[in-house]
Amino acid sequence: MRRSTGMFASIAAVVFLAVTPAVANAESDTDFYTPPPAFETAPLGDVLRTAPSVAAVIPNTPAALDATVTRVMYRSTNATGGPVATVGTVLVPSQPWTGPGPRPTIVLGPGTQGMGDQCAPSKLMTFGQEYEYIHIGPMLAAGYAVAVTDYEGLGTPGVHPYLNRESQGRAMLDLARATRSLGDLGLDPDGPIAFWGYSQGGMASASAAELAATYAPELSVVGAVAGSPPADLGDLAVAGDGSLLSGGIGWVVDGFISAYPEYAPSLLAAFNPAGLDVLRRAETACVFDAFTLNPFGQTSSYTIDGRPIAEHLGDEPWASLVAEQQLGNRAPAMPVFVAQSTGDDFVLVQGVDTMVDKWCSAGADVTYRRYDVGPVLTKTGTGHLIGMFPAVVEGLDWLDQRFSGRECQSGCTA
Repeated sequence: MRRSTGMFASIAAVVFLAVTPAVANAESDTDFYTPPPAFETAPLGDVLRTAPSVAAVIPNTPAALDATVTRVMYRSTNATGGPVATVGTVLVPSQPWTGPGPRPTIVLGPGTQGMGDQCAPSKLMTFGQEYEYIHIGPMLAAGYAVAVTDYEGLGTPGVHPYLNRESQGRAMLDLARATRSLGDLGLDPDGPIAFWGYSQGGMASASAAELAATYAPELSVVGAVAGSPPADLGDLAVAGDGSLLSGGIGWVVDGFISAYPEYAPSLLAAFNPAGLDVLRRAETACVFDAFTLNPFGQTSSYTIDGRPIAEHLGDEPWASLVAEQQLGNRAPAMPVFVAQSTGDDFVLVQGVDTMVDKWCSAGADVTYRRYDVGPVLTKTGTGHLIGMFPAVVEGLDWLDQRFSGRECQSGCTA
């Protein structure tokens, strides 16, 4: 099925205006987000608990996405290979699936949410504050089930390891596993799966595609869509410096410390009191709080030696930690659709080009779309956001073809 941008807007509007009764959570947030005893021994992707939820459009009214919405806690693996309990939200559209075979499921990695527990997508949805509805709405309208991970450490114990390649990819893969045992929600254990994400979610989707063959080879994954994935954190350090999200350096560094606590003293030693203050405040901030995290500030004002953070990334342990998060060094075993704006002012196009080149050289099947659009105002993220809209339309068309059984062209196409 082909979609025009006008059709996309119509689909989103229909879904957003649907009304379904709001369902209160069966357990309090505190109870739900606290892992059960001995969860560490559960199999990967095992469902630890579920509770009914709602994806509100207007909070405290019946206006909500027209779907059965369920919170799911599941067993996953953290950044360094240990057990972790992660939460996700599974949305199954109310209308019956009329396509071929069982209903497909899209596992969605959300874009940057922040780091505070209140920023978890499973919580924001209940208040109508989750911007990923721009992706979720059209997916539900197409009849797909959607499973949205919170990632490690959002809502659950611990600090979110922001932009950690393995943690994010594993959270996606284990949520896919979890959906296989949710037959009571109408999901078929043999139904096709795809991964999706933009920005941080694009990194998560790309990572899941890279890890699937070794971490979850049993999954039936037809493809992955990765929009504007931060393929190299070194590029992000350059683009983010002096931008609206310049305080986001706090999320990156706090995420490094969460994932690799043994390096905390070395990492913290680079920061002066102003920089340490940004790190402290970032740990409880959501992306909507960007204006409170020193927007358009220079990272050179946060460091002891006055060098910008990008220059520190050549030193150890920074260099090794950044290299560990790079995408492109493991070829996906599934078809991948990559979308990127050439004028993206947060995720630089050259890093995505390099990732795609590495994948193609390793024999992966990649469809790469570069959109020649630039920022309206540089350093504000407008170039990053503008690229999302053609990525949604073309990405969903591409997934339609994968779910309908059409073979993806072998090799790399632009």
